[in-house]
Amino acid sequence: ACAVCIFFHTLWFMSTMSRAAMPFGLLRRELACEGYPIELRCPGSDVVMVETANYGRTDDKICDADPFQMENTQCYLPDALKIMAQRCNNRTQCVVVAGVDVFPDPCPGTYKYLEIQYECVPYKVDQKVFVCPGSLLSIQPASSLLEAEHQSGAWCKDPLQAGDRLYVMPWTPYRTEVLYEYASWDDYRQNRVTTTYKLPSRVDGTGFVVYDGAVFYNKERTRNLVKYDLRTRIKSGEAVVVNANYHDTSPYRWGGKSDIDLAVDENGLWVIYSTEANNGRIVVSQVNPYTLRFEGTWATGFDKRGASNAFMACGVLYAVRSVFQDDEGQTEGRVGGDMVVYAYDTGRGQELPVQIPFPNPYQYISSIDYNPRDNQLYVWNNYYVLRYPLHFTPPAPTKGPMSSLMTTVRSYTATVALSPVRPSASHPIGVINRAPFDQRPITAMVPLTPRPPLRVPLAPGGPDQAGGCEGRVARGVQWPPTLKGETVERPCPKGSLGIASYQCMLSPLGWSSRGPDLSNCTSPWVSQIAQKIKSGENAANIAGELVNLTRGRVYAGDVSMSVKLIEQLLDILDSQLQALRPANKESAARNYNKLQKRERTCRAYVQAVVQTVDNLLGPEALISWADMNNADQSRSASLLLDAVEKGAFLLANNLYEGRFSDRAPNVDLEVYVLNTEAEIQDLTFPHSYDSDSILQISALALQQYSNNGQVKLVLSLFKNLGSFLTTKNSTLRLGLGLGQGSEVRGRSLAVNSHVISASVHRGVNRVYLSEPVIFTLRHLQQENHYGPNCSFWNSSGSLGSGRWSTQGCRLLHSNNTHTTCACNHLSSYAVLMTYQQPASGVGVEELLVSGVSWVGISVALVCLAGCLTTLCCQGAPWHSDHSNIHCNLWANLLITELLFLVGANKTQFTVACSIVAGMLHFSLLSVFCWLCLEAVELYLLQREVFEGQNSRRKYFYLSGYSVPVLVVAVSTAIDFRGYGSSTACWLRTDNYFIWSFLGPVAFIITLNLVVLVMTLHKMHSSAALKPDSNRHDNLRSVCELCVPYRAWAVGSLTLLFLQCVTWSAGLVFLSAPSLLLAYLFSSLNTAQGLLITILHCTLARKVGLCKDYGRCLRLSQCCGGSSSSSPDSVKGAALRSNNRYSSSQSRIRRMWNDTVRRQTESSFIATDVNNTPTLNRGKGMTSALGNHFLTNPVLQTHPGASPYDTLLAQGYSQPFTSTGTPGQSAVCIQSNT
Repeated sequence: ACAVCIFFHTLWFMSTMSRAAMPFGLLRRELACEGYPIELRCPGSDVVMVETANYGRTDDKICDADPFQMENTQCYLPDALKIMAQRCNNRTQCVVVAGVDVFPDPCPGTYKYLEIQYECVPYKVDQKVFVCPGSLLSIQPASSLLEAEHQSGAWCKDPLQAGDRLYVMPWTPYRTEVLYEYASWDDYRQNRVTTTYKLPSRVDGTGFVVYDGAVFYNKERTRNLVKYDLRTRIKSGEAVVVNANYHDTSPYRWGGKSDIDLAVDENGLWVIYSTEANNGRIVVSQVNPYTLRFEGTWATGFDKRGASNAFMACGVLYAVRSVFQDDEGQTEGRVGGDMVVYAYDTGRGQELPVQIPFPNPYQYISSIDYNPRDNQLYVWNNYYVLRYPLHFTPPAPTKGPMSSLMTTVRSYTATVALSPVRPSASHPIGVINRAPFDQRPITAMVPLTPRPPLRVPLAPGGPDQAGGCEGRVARGVQWPPTLKGETVERPCPKGSLGIASYQCMLSPLGWSSRGPDLSNCTSPWVSQIAQKIKSGENAANIAGELVNLTRGRVYAGDVSMSVKLIEQLLDILDSQLQALRPANKESAARNYNKLQKRERTCRAYVQAVVQTVDNLLGPEALISWADMNNADQSRSASLLLDAVEKGAFLLANNLYEGRFSDRAPNVDLEVYVLNTEAEIQDLTFPHSYDSDSILQISALALQQYSNNGQVKLVLSLFKNLGSFLTTKNSTLRLGLGLGQGSEVRGRSLAVNSHVISASVHRGVNRVYLSEPVIFTLRHLQQENHYGPNCSFWNSSGSLGSGRWSTQGCRLLHSNNTHTTCACNHLSSYAVLMTYQQPASGVGVEELLVSGVSWVGISVALVCLAGCLTTLCCQGAPWHSDHSNIHCNLWANLLITELLFLVGANKTQFTVACSIVAGMLHFSLLSVFCWLCLEAVELYLLQREVFEGQNSRRKYFYLSGYSVPVLVVAVSTAIDFRGYGSSTACWLRTDNYFIWSFLGPVAFIITLNLVVLVMTLHKMHSSAALKPDSNRHDNLRSVCELCVPYRAWAVGSLTLLFLQCVTWSAGLVFLSAPSLLLAYLFSSLNTAQGLLITILHCTLARKVGLCKDYGRCLRLSQCCGGSSSSSPDSVKGAALRSNNRYSSSQSRIRRMWNDTVRRQTESSFIATDVNNTPTLNRGKGMTSALGNHFLTNPVLQTHPGASPYDTLLAQGYSQPFTSTGTPGQSAVCIQSNT
């Protein structure tokens, strides 16, 4: 097993060092045991294409381990190929660790390994080549004519080359092996051959094509398809056309002997042939021109021998039938001859009706080739070479946003899988070697020649009546009238290549506010640079050219392509540096010169990259960034960060002076190679000048990652880049409703600073530090931006995706202009803030939300104020602890509602907002504390029945306010910045400061519930006592005294629940205001206010509201204050000071204490009579009351004074005049609830 691994690694090393392109079809194999990395690498600009992959175990000898861990040799992971393709396809190199961090564990307990087979294929640009010009309408007469020396042959142009270069192959039976290249049509007319290519094998037929610098042809006497690279003059690939008829078995009707014909159109390379399985009828296959994979196959119903020739255009096969003038028996058919008689649409998978005349003056067609660049047919016809212009009907605008069906290759995936009903004469053969399209590179693309824009007629009255968008000129392109919901495509602006798109939106009706999408528009120099890269020219020189080219006007596609070109240049530079490695057999001077040249080359490359990136981030280029869609913006920006970092580390590996620095207006880069064996100092970046954005790294953190006595550090600063790194899916906690990068009612996340980066030892995903790195960044915008968040870009590497995260970062300080952060790992940092769109006007929904919330809170405020006024006018707060608790509870609740109504949304006033947040914190804690104290008071009363002489008021005040004060004070000392967030004047959630409220409140609510449950349980136990039958009647009236206290407990529990629900909804409403939450919060506030009013005012049967308010107005008595003109109040005060109890209360309490509390351990709950109940006097009343207590066996007295005598002996002063008669008088005892 080890020998096998060594062999394949040696093979990889040799192929890497040689940097020579390997023939297609040769698979490379790599293997890595679990826990070890596997590296896939391709030479030059070639990219990886994974063929097979498995993570598991299929052999008991590879990657030796414990025998028990090697028993399972049927361990497979079906998704291994998909995972590896996503990570490695279309990359020049790829490193993946074989482990559960990347792959799901298919068989736990088994020691696994990762086995990969892959190819290296040429890199292809992810861009559309050509757009279909429409449906073929007619074939115009020949525009070019030249007589040739051979009767049969073929000629064509390379559609991916912008020049006039022509390729000609005269056909000589069984001796065709030469291809001639002409620089132009004039050179061809004058027979001035530019280049002659001797092909590696002879050619069968006239069906050759040239595509992207390579000639494709059918190898003589075989069914093989050969690819011959015209640049390198080597055969770069060969594939078998499976089951194809060949060597004059099923040729076209006339000359050329083309059994296997090659064609090119807007979608790429095609093969036209026939098979015995299809009874000699035409079969069409699409072939990847770089890997020679067959990506789709369609069988038609047209006999190949009945066609004079065939060609492809827009994915449609057109078969031409012509007749020879001397062919007897064809005279009748000649009337309908010389026509395009058959068409098969591979996009729909069905035949199309077609009858298009084909001008055929020479009647002996040997080849027809279509060129999608100029939309002409290149025909060889009986010693003549001709060129026919084609006329197409313009295509209709595409519906909806651009989808994969618009790409050149992906449309065929969909059509094969989802084709409509096909004619019985044709059916799909299947797909040969088809790979998922996201695993294949996409063909490099060159745009269509501009055509007249399509006009969609709109009804009079403009777009509103017609349901579309009016025509307009935007970004230098004339956009036609377009129906709503549709996307129209047009050639890119003059001077650029590619296809632009513009969407007419459904809602609101009109063109997309982002403007046209020019992501596919590139300058002509892009393909030139790509060609130089492919040819392997000096990477540093190409990078220097890229600097000059990006200084001028750049298009959106130039930005994304420049980033990809920089990545490719880096791979080429790495391979070119291999030739400059010191060798043991060379002299020291020569090796030293090599080292110096390596460093100079790297320096030149990095300096060129810095200048190129500076150009791409300049003011003119920023307009082109805006022409890209959001996905392309973020991908290009992320790849730009990665490319600069890779290049800087390549320089660090060849840097011998210890430090490199390069500065441009929009980019600053510093590279350090520090000797950790010597003393190193803390680093500050930027080092050479004063900046408003700085980063500091401690020496201890740098020494932590020393490797062989060195640490390599790359520091960079990018301006104007952060706004293109998407904030979608950001793991930020800016308040309820705004996490994960979402938008809430005009609020959105925005990168409000430059991007500053620090990295050490390339290859480590995230470097964690023993001491945090500290950085300060200036805010780019100060207005309408709130809530700074210290974030880093969590990139996925070369995939170009990523998201912002705050993990491991914390805020140290922030003001209006700067934010200082600390992070425990190295990455790319920025400050994210909440952007609040300026209010351009108040909409109906905003008015409803504001109005509904104001109504609910106002109702609650009125109810609370009414209850407080009632309580004060009675003087009740000073008469009992129970009433005092209610007074403080309602007062705190009223303050909380008022703060919430007036100041909770005043986030624009930073200091005032923090103060309001602190006051809300205190008042809400106080509300829940006094709710808990009410439950405690109820529990104590059911044990003691009546209050003692020593009130617990001072303890209640201490508990009700000291706990909130303590919590707020501790929270402020820990982090005073936690008060006030970007969304509301409340506690911040992104740093978990909200737990300074949630934690104490959860504890208080739990304690409250426990006390209430204990109280209700005690009441239930007391009520469940069964008296003797002869005592039942006398005890009934005493048990009725428990009913008000039970109602009090239930009311307290209800109020607690309502408070929890109300303020939960309120806090959510603060961060994410909506009409639904406004109605909910308003309804709960109203219910809360009404419940307090009903329980504590309306149902209090003896409150006597009218009399209390009248007395309050007459005597100006409030909150326990008294007037000297009130003899009753003076008398009441004297009685309270001289007697243990008030006149009416003392009799009942003294009787109760002398009887019930001494006779039974059961604490019957009596009524609280703190509100001076009215006792109706009369003989009947006193007799009934006295007889009731004296005849009740439960209420037995101790020896001594009789409670009856005591009751009658006390003087009694009636506070209210009874209106009842003696016969109707009764004892009324009402609790103060």
